Amino acid sequence: MRKRKNELIEEMLRMSREFHAGGAFSDEAMCRLEHAAMPPPEPLTVEDFRAIREQTSYNEYTLARMLNTTARRYRRWEQGLGRAPHGAELRLLRMIRDRGVHAIFP
Repeated sequence: MRKRKNELIEEMLRMSREFHAGGAFSDEAMCRLEHAAMPPPEPLTVEDFRAIREQTSYNEYTLARMLNTTARRYRRWEQGLGRAPHGAELRLLRMIRDRGVHAIFP
């Protein structure tokens, strides 16, 4: 039976951690492996977008400008319409939600 991609990545990380503990991998190499195997972020809900805006106390125009997108697109995300953010947009939004806007944009 074939293993799924995620299972293979987890197995690779487990083995790499063992090699790292044994001194075969440097801390820097292990950090690179951890980052390369990082799973994609979970999608945000409509409530998450509203919470981000309320938490930051910025309006959608300012948030959109910070995210290099349009206010219309941000509003559509809040309404659950259109294409949801993905990739770097999504990771940045999750970081703002989890750490606060001033941790990302000092």
